[in-house]
Amino acid sequence: MPNTPSKTTTKPQKSKLKAGGEIASTLIRKQASQVAKDMADWRNAKRDATRPDFPRRVRISDLVEDLLHDTHLSAQMDLRIEKSLAKPFVLLRERDKVDEQTTQLLQESTAFGDLLELLMTTPFWGHSLVELQHSESDLFTPVLIPRRHVMPGIGLLLRDTSDTDGIHYREIPEYGVSLIEAGAPDDLGILFDCIPDTIFRRCAKASWSEFCEIYGIPPRILKMDTSDTEAFNRAVSMMQRMGANNWAVIDVAEEMEFAASMADNGAIFQGIIAAAEQAISLKICGAVIGQDTRNGNRSKEETSLKLLESKCNADRKTLTKVVNNAVLPALEQLGIIPSGLRFAYPEQEDLDTLFTRTMQLLPHYEVDPQWVKNKFGVEIMGARKNDANPQLHAQLHAQGDEDFFG
Repeated sequence: MPNTPSKTTTKPQKSKLKAGGEIASTLIRKQASQVAKDMADWRNAKRDATRPDFPRRVRISDLVEDLLHDTHLSAQMDLRIEKSLAKPFVLLRERDKVDEQTTQLLQESTAFGDLLELLMTTPFWGHSLVELQHSESDLFTPVLIPRRHVMPGIGLLLRDTSDTDGIHYREIPEYGVSLIEAGAPDDLGILFDCIPDTIFRRCAKASWSEFCEIYGIPPRILKMDTSDTEAFNRAVSMMQRMGANNWAVIDVAEEMEFAASMADNGAIFQGIIAAAEQAISLKICGAVIGQDTRNGNRSKEETSLKLLESKCNADRKTLTKVVNNAVLPALEQLGIIPSGLRFAYPEQEDLDTLFTRTMQLLPHYEVDPQWVKNKFGVEIMGARKNDANPQLHAQLHAQGDEDFFG
């Protein structure tokens, strides 16, 4: 665990990044397809992205970008990313001493925070290629190379998505300096696995909307003698002016029947949507969090939050490896930070467990009131006058056993 901050640090130098010549600016951007997506698109995207000779990711990127407009999918992704990034980081020198100056420099840098957020999206997409560009107001500007242009399976960057050849980006001088890669070349990401359920959810909502349009407003039916042309025309005109809902004018001798509306008022659509949302939540967060208002309870929510935290811990470990292996070496070469530093998330005490241990040991060991205040924020003013356990009072005013409580 990090200890005393280091006071002897090298002041970061000005970045060696120069304006102009950025790789991202040479790419030819095109409008992604805006047509409705279905399971055939998912299968075709998978086929293209897994071709061993030319694994093009245009379709899969466009498909995921389109489905990220789904509020449930994007909300679950944001929840995991925001919780993963909420924990503060430090930069360590030898012997795990905190380099306060460089830590503060990166913590206060908007660009570095944006870079961490871009890298934290990597598990969802499977791969990220980020370019560090020159900035007049910050350390640098992180720019995500559009994933539809990148073929990580063969290390190729397409200037135009329709090209059959491009830049072998792992072989250029910028790679590892101003061009940072994260993720596995063949990983299609978490979002790819969520596509089928997101499509089912979208289709169910569209069908439910049609159901409401048909059965939500009862149609108006007028029976009359349709042989009277003048009266018939007046009836049609009247029905047209009465509103936008469906209507019909039929002869008195005729009968019009409608297929019986579903007695469950769309419960089948609700069931499909709920099942899809549950599957998406389980894939991204490991549990359904804060959504089950009917059968949820505190114990269930606490367990769900622990499952989410375990995924966030895994994301932080992955991010730590990327930062230490790729980002910090790049920032060193660019003169932004001194050498010999290590990125880390400090371990934090589990105060709930510590408090439980304290309460269990309190009848048997003496505890310092100041330690209780510092650890749990509980101000001990003195003994209660009518307390049934006077021995406990004496224990609270004595020096605590540091071997047990740290």
